[in-house]
Amino acid sequence: MVNDGIISTKLGLQGISELAEKIIIERDLTLLEEFNCRYHISQISSQKSLDVIKKRREDVNFTCGVSINNLSLNENDIGDFRTFLKLSPPLRTEEDRESLIKGINNDLIDVIVSDHKPEDEEQKRLTFAQASTGASGIETLLPLALELFHNGSVKLSKIIKTLTCNPAKILKINKGNLNIGNDADFCILDINKPWVVKKENLISKSKNTSIDDRKLQGKITNTFVRGEELFKI
Repeated sequence: MVNDGIISTKLGLQGISELAEKIIIERDLTLLEEFNCRYHISQISSQKSLDVIKKRREDVNFTCGVSINNLSLNENDIGDFRTFLKLSPPLRTEEDRESLIKGINNDLIDVIVSDHKPEDEEQKRLTFAQASTGASGIETLLPLALELFHNGSVKLSKIIKTLTCNPAKILKINKGNLNIGNDADFCILDINKPWVVKKENLISKSKNTSIDDRKLQGKITNTFVRGEELFKI
């Protein structure tokens, strides 16, 4: 249910070993040596997985992603059974979180994803064992990623790249750039605007955010899709 370690033992919850993730990645990358196909690791969460990826980058061709949750939170944030932080993959140690940030800076991780898996509040306000896995994250993806810029962890250009053009390249779609003639899909943001995440202010029908009451810096003010303004504050 949570990372296998001190926190899982303290809370009396069944732990998810980081080895489970590592073994699957090792297996798949071994298969990739024999079978020429596209392969994307959707979300990694641990240092051990990153070590495997670093070792195999030169041998086989693949891409890799990480959840903004695993870049911004760790297992200690679960506190006393905060079910809104029951996520998949689970939040791991602070050392794992820091290693994932290094993985982005070293181009071992290609994309940052929202891990947007909304659940209704009734499915989250249960015992930790019974609560559904997932959280609403698409509205807070960019502002939360900007934390990494404001605290000096990741350059702004790298953050934008992992959120826009890199995912588009993996999906082989002509998006994520502002080239002349492309669809005018873009957002305008105030990169320094401070605000506090309040679940009641989320537009999504799902209010089960994992960062309720978190102070962020950077807020989207306008969103355009194909040149049409669809959102404005």
